[in-house]
Amino acid sequence: MDIPAVIRQYVVETHLGGTTMKLENTTPLISSGIIDSIGVLDLVNFIESRFDIEFLPREIAPRDLETVEQIEQSIQKKLDTKTRSAS
Repeated sequence: MDIPAVIRQYVVETHLGGTTMKLENTTPLISSGIIDSIGVLDLVNFIESRFDIEFLPREIAPRDLETVEQIEQSIQKKLDTKTRSAS
């Protein structure tokens, strides 16, 4: 599964109105204003449902959601933990 592609598509469709703007994995999402505080909550809800993972409130930090690259790392950590717990 291409996690960055899924996240980029969500951000473009939901927060950029489907624009053809090229969204890089390192594009700042929060500090640039692409995603606001309500958008962060929407993003976390999307991630949780799309990847079947759950974030505790204390695990949601803007620094971990600033770029697609950082979001991918957060998702991958959760998926790895979930896989280890299932073993």
